[in-house]
Amino acid sequence: MLILGIDPGTAETGFGVISCGRGEIKLIEHGMIKTSKDFDSAKRLNLIYKQTLEILRKHKPQVLAMESLFFNLNAKSASAVGQAIGVIKLAAARRRVKTFEYPPLRIKMVLAGNGRAEKRQIQSEVRKILKLRRLPRPTHAADALAVAICHWQTTKKR
Repeated sequence: MLILGIDPGTAETGFGVISCGRGEIKLIEHGMIKTSKDFDSAKRLNLIYKQTLEILRKHKPQVLAMESLFFNLNAKSASAVGQAIGVIKLAAARRRVKTFEYPPLRIKMVLAGNGRAEKRQIQSEVRKILKLRRLPRPTHAADALAVAICHWQTTKKR
């Protein structure tokens, strides 16, 4: 199974694609969708939408797992991230890819056994699980991989 993990944002959206099967997990690709602060919000959202569609076309994942909106953000940030989530969901719907959302506390609990784990600890767990030599970079891509791994860990127990 191919899983696309997404860490949504308007300036930087992290993505990570993993392949999972029979207790095995492998990194396929990870990276970032970056938008310029000089772009208006509509142009930023269009770029996120188009690049998400391209990632979906390229890898053809069975599912998309993304981090859900964290409400500790200020209202303006939460609204912008919510809009990014919307265009990502639209891209997935257009490609007929089922979408799952996981809150940050759940992702941390699944990966580290602690819902309050630090970002560095989650990156370290991602590195171990994917058998990488170094911590995955950039950090938003590492977060996206964490979401994908969370989905795999959660669904394989069913």
